[in-house]
Amino acid sequence: MLKTKKYFLSFLVLILIIFTSIAYLGQIDQSFLNQKYKSSNYVISSNKPTGSEDKNKFDQKQDVSFNFNFVQAYPWVKGCNLNSSLFSNFDLSNQIELDYSQPSPSETHEIRIVRGVLVYFPIEQTHNFQYEFRWLYRSWIEMQKYEPTKWRTDLIVFIKNDQKLFNDSQLFFNQLNCSFLHKRQSPLDHPMCTLIDYTPLKDRNLPTNNLNFKNNKELYDFVLKKINIFDDLDQNLNIFYNFLKKRLSTYGYVDSILMGFDGYDYLKKSGYDYLIRSDMDVFLTPLFAKWLPRNCNDFYVGRGGYSSEFNTNRLGRIAANLGFEFASSTNLGSTWYSTPDQFRLVSYLTLFGMAYLSNEEFSQPEREGKLGILLWPDWHYGVLLLYGQNLIMNHLIKTQQLNIIKMIEYLDYPSHYNTDVHKIIHIHVFHGGDMFSKFEFKAGKYDNLTTSVDNPDMAKYYSLRMAIEGKRMSCQELNKLLWIESASKS
Repeated sequence: MLKTKKYFLSFLVLILIIFTSIAYLGQIDQSFLNQKYKSSNYVISSNKPTGSEDKNKFDQKQDVSFNFNFVQAYPWVKGCNLNSSLFSNFDLSNQIELDYSQPSPSETHEIRIVRGVLVYFPIEQTHNFQYEFRWLYRSWIEMQKYEPTKWRTDLIVFIKNDQKLFNDSQLFFNQLNCSFLHKRQSPLDHPMCTLIDYTPLKDRNLPTNNLNFKNNKELYDFVLKKINIFDDLDQNLNIFYNFLKKRLSTYGYVDSILMGFDGYDYLKKSGYDYLIRSDMDVFLTPLFAKWLPRNCNDFYVGRGGYSSEFNTNRLGRIAANLGFEFASSTNLGSTWYSTPDQFRLVSYLTLFGMAYLSNEEFSQPEREGKLGILLWPDWHYGVLLLYGQNLIMNHLIKTQQLNIIKMIEYLDYPSHYNTDVHKIIHIHVFHGGDMFSKFEFKAGKYDNLTTSVDNPDMAKYYSLRMAIEGKRMSCQELNKLLWIESASKS
């Protein structure tokens, strides 16, 4: 009996040792997994983070956030290049309601204004984007019918100068008279389609850095505080470019922002008063022709459709981590309208925001697109560009460094709406199947439609006409139409 009891007690001790060992090994495994995946930006957690948790963290840190005053470091970004009493600087202490649906006052039509519409064209996807560019080109010509004769608007395309392609006289850029040789010399030059030789970030051979950083925080502080954003000769800019390439070279839309930074020297020296950064699947309208910022140094952004409670709170928490302020402004769109100086500053900071978020807030599977749209609309790597600009623009808004105005009724206006194009500035073709749809257009569904409709000034029918004519007209016909319109310029 005693012997049996002894064996039983030994058995219990053995079981206890086994369970203790399992628990201990489990802790080791969990610690190992956490350490392993932490270095790869994975998150091992038994609880999914919620928007309210991010909001609480954000609120707790607001009181200790550091105010990065970039405009104090670069005060000229608030300057007004237009030397006329008709234009004034913004005054955030005296904001009034403005009607943005009206053209600029007729007195401004007698002042020489030079604008540039900036787009990035990925040369390796010429077949996919040719017709989008052609319909933008067609609307650029149409817009000039309404533009004051002393104003100029150039179409500026950042594109890799692939000699094999551009030596072909049949290339549509050549036939549309878009050239690397076209450079604005004077406000009197006729409107032109300028090509800027641009090397995509992923293809750049950059010299290695000569500075070592102890950790990412030290690197982030250096990029935000130690680099002269406006000095192309600053050797520290190489650190910035390497910083971007390491984190963003595989992100498909980085060049559409980087062009605004890289193009500054030419755009500034060529005398552009205003720049418009835009996607290519857009149309310029008759109102665009006569529309100027209400204050000469405003910064306008279009309509977005990516914000949710979760990602707004998350971006607020991230802003607090960085020491930024956050105004909680949502759906700041991809189209920008402002001065070259403000483009340089905002594009730099947006690129920083994109690189930071890519490295710190997305896992490798997300960056590689393995999750698809599983987390849309709350957190999706495809709109990293918009998250990056949202992060920095909210800081600039909250600290009142720039007058950033969201123009949801005028810029990036949906192409399937019925609104009069004389009341909107810029039309954007978003995803969807309603007319006007780029998917239906590319599938040939509109090929047999007529452009003669009862309401040609509706956004959807204006878009349809510009797209169909851009496709049906030969490059020579489009180029001739441009010559006719530009010949009326004084």
